[in-house]
Order: sequence, then C-alpha cells, then structure tokens
Amino acid sequence: MTQENNFTYPAMLNLTNKKCVLIGGGVVALRKLKTLTSAGASVTVIAPNFTEEILAFKGKVTLIEKQYAVQDLTGAFLVVAATDDFAINRQVTLDAPCLVNNITEPELSNFTVPSSFTKGDIHISIATGGVPAFTRKLKTYFASKLPASFVEFNAFLKEQRKAIKNIPSTSEERTKFWREALNEDVFQLLEDGKTLLAKEKFLHAVDCFRSQSQNGPR
Repeated sequence: MTQENNFTYPAMLNLTNKKCVLIGGGVVALRKLKTLTSAGASVTVIAPNFTEEILAFKGKVTLIEKQYAVQDLTGAFLVVAATDDFAINRQVTLDAPCLVNNITEPELSNFTVPSSFTKGDIHISIATGGVPAFTRKLKTYFASKLPASFVEFNAFLKEQRKAIKNIPSTSEERTKFWREALNEDVFQLLEDGKTLLAKEKFLHAVDCFRSQSQNGPR
C-alpha cells in the first residue's frame, strides 16, 4: 500500500528579514542556504565546520562554528536540519518550535520544499508525494512548456489589476469580471503567441466593465 502523503497544504512563505536557522555546513546545507538568502531571509548557519562555498557567504549571513544546541533555535521562524547525521537532524526536528525541514528524513518535517521554477513573476511548484526523480522530470517538462507570452501577459495583468481596483465596483463584481475576462479565447491567443491580441481583448473587457460600472445601478 502506498504511504499517504501528509504534506497536503500548499503555501508560499514571505521570508523577508525572517530569522531562519540552518543546521549544517556541507553541500546540502549550501543548497538550502542559497534558496533562503535568495528569498530575503535573515539566516544563521550553525555547524562545527563549513565548506569554502558557505564561508563565502560570510558578511551576508551569520556563521557560527559550533555543535548544535537547542538554544540555537530561539526566535527562529523557520529551521532546516541539513547535516549528514540522522540523529542530529532528528533532535533538531524535535526541538524546533516552528517550521522545520529535515533533509535526511523528510517525513519527520512539518513542511517540505517542492521542486519549483520561476519565469518572470510566475512561480510554479511541483510535488509528487515522494517521487523525487519524477518531480524533477515534471519540473523540466512544465518549464519547457510555459510560453514566454504567459510571462509577458502576467506582468501586463499586474498593471491592469491596479486600474481595475479603481473602477467603482464590489469585490463580487470584480471577481466575476476576472473569471469572465480570463477566458479560453485569451489563453488560446497566448498559446499561439499572439500576446498583443490577448492584451487588446482583455483591455476591451476592462472598458466594458468600466462602462457597466458607470452606467449601471449602484
């Protein structure tokens, strides 16, 4: 019987200036360090010794050369147990009073980091419930399938969202507008690479929404 995957609540975290503690100083810890710093976290790395690559982060993160102790987790928003010692990682996982990811025994964690890719402001994460090889393949597959037109159109929509918010309307009316304006015709244009036509079609929908708002009963 396939083991049930307990990681069923997807979320995206804002780690800007959040205290994140990384236990470990090796190759895997380096990968975790790169993703945490790129997310804007305030990272403290604790290990008896560090690789040269991690030492290169000195000044950007706090590096403490010591054995792990429970006090190291005080005030942490997120913890990553990334040593190659199962026992230490288990202890860190037990001690952490917050979000914790155990790299040697992920099932002991209370969150996992899905495989993901970014194009422009579009972030897509993929999880398969415990099949890393297939997850990596899916990541490559979907990254190759996402047309550049969707990335450009997403940036366009972010600007339009500001204008739409200023149209006198209720939240229900705006929700209805978005659902109807982003229809299959628009997506087909984007798939065909006809980004300009997709934008024109959307702007026409915005004009109609504005006109209805101004002329309709309030």
